[in-house]
Amino acid sequence: MNRPLIVLALVLAAAATQAEARSPIGGATMPRDALTADPLGPRSEPTVTVAQAVARTQIEKSGYSSVRGVSRGTDGTWHAVARNASNTPVAVVLDNQGKVAETR
Repeated sequence: MNRPLIVLALVLAAAATQAEARSPIGGATMPRDALTADPLGPRSEPTVTVAQAVARTQIEKSGYSSVRGVSRGTDGTWHAVARNASNTPVAVVLDNQGKVAETR
């Protein structure tokens, strides 16, 4: 009686091993596209303050995307790098009145 159970267990184990060998998910590596660096910098930043998050949101509401590197200047303005409507990286500044402008 034990012999049929052992045979059944071996057959199931062999079938599972063959299924994993054919499956791309079973540990086999798939070729991936080459990584490209984003010219704006890394997508994740350290924990931001509430003021930085508000400045980023105001810049995004002005029509810019991929806002990175938000930092406050000595004069109280916020500076960042973002993408404009034509998807070109530009430097932007947010003044104390909430106006966003591109800088050169």
